[in-house]
Amino acid sequence: MIICIDVPSSSHFPKKKGKNLMRLKAFALCLMTGFATSAVAQDSTQSLQHALKQIPQAVLSAPEAMQIFFVDTQAWRGLEKAGPSADGMRRLTMAQWISPLQSMGYGLDQWSANAKIPFDELSYFAAFGPPPGNITYWGLKDSKSLGTLVDHLKQADFSAVDGDVPGVLANGEANKMDMKKANPRDPWRGTMGKASFVLPLDTALVQAAAPTGMQRLAKPSPSVADSEVVGASVAGLKDAVSSGRGQIVQAAVISPVLGLEGVDPAKVLPANPQDIEAAKRNLQAAVESSRRGIPPYFSGIIADAQINNLPAVVISLAYADCATAKQAVDGIDAAWKESMAGAVQAKVSGRTVQAGNLCAAVVSMVSPKAENAGNPILSLVMDRYMQRDFRVLQIGSPR
Repeated sequence: MIICIDVPSSSHFPKKKGKNLMRLKAFALCLMTGFATSAVAQDSTQSLQHALKQIPQAVLSAPEAMQIFFVDTQAWRGLEKAGPSADGMRRLTMAQWISPLQSMGYGLDQWSANAKIPFDELSYFAAFGPPPGNITYWGLKDSKSLGTLVDHLKQADFSAVDGDVPGVLANGEANKMDMKKANPRDPWRGTMGKASFVLPLDTALVQAAAPTGMQRLAKPSPSVADSEVVGASVAGLKDAVSSGRGQIVQAAVISPVLGLEGVDPAKVLPANPQDIEAAKRNLQAAVESSRRGIPPYFSGIIADAQINNLPAVVISLAYADCATAKQAVDGIDAAWKESMAGAVQAKVSGRTVQAGNLCAAVVSMVSPKAENAGNPILSLVMDRYMQRDFRVLQIGSPR
């Protein structure tokens, strides 16, 4: 929406009022610029929320520390207009859990040719589940782009699959290797030549290694986006990475398992992701046997972001109330200074964000400079996570 003010021509004003006329014109221009900017600026979590709407909420019961991985392809490409550098490619740490992105090392042009769609026409990728049975979502810009991709796949080697879910296509048999068709440059085949099963869903294409479970994927309601605890984490993330001054490049939805090393995940995550009271009881029981740390959280998001053109990591955790969330903010700040500050430079700031009946504990770690398209803070976080030495989110008794 643009608001314009109809300013009369100067002939309608005495000359002595010329300055007032110029002020009115300047004011009108400011209004137009301001409203145009706000109209163009998008919610930094928009693509992430679109992805979460396609994923069944039952995924949140999986006993994984990191349950869902997300890459905003447009945000990542926007880091380097001339094309991805080695630093830009290394930044994609979430891509190692997203099967089709593992083929990108041979170049975007080669990847696009094999994918049957230009990389720049994609909006996002999201994935959940351990390989080889992981599920990937190719987010398209709109339904027209999705239809074009499906047509291109049909023109290649994909054909309709008989079953209970209409619209499923495949380029081979489930869980069967075909080394003659193996191609590490091909996101639909990979190094072992396994087939892909795909299903158009809204403006996304679901990719799986087998047709099993397609009924659940075809009807994701209630979705992860409908989860109250995930919604609180998204609200906190939106507050930290606000429109106009930042964007989310990658993100991972995390569970309390990340902060409960040595605790049986089955005893922590409730069978029903919507049962918050059960989650409270399970987490409290786990805390009693844990070490020093932050209060137990329901769910959370770790995001790779650009804030004011600087690389950053934002952590947003869902809590029952803001008093507990404030304890978490202080605990994360203390844990970061204790275990991470010596390894990377970052300005740390935290806040609580009311989100409906819940509250998010939000902590941002922002690099003081941007030397390239990489994110040294994210690299350290993911390295420590892979080494099982990421103690910043350790759940336990208050510090």
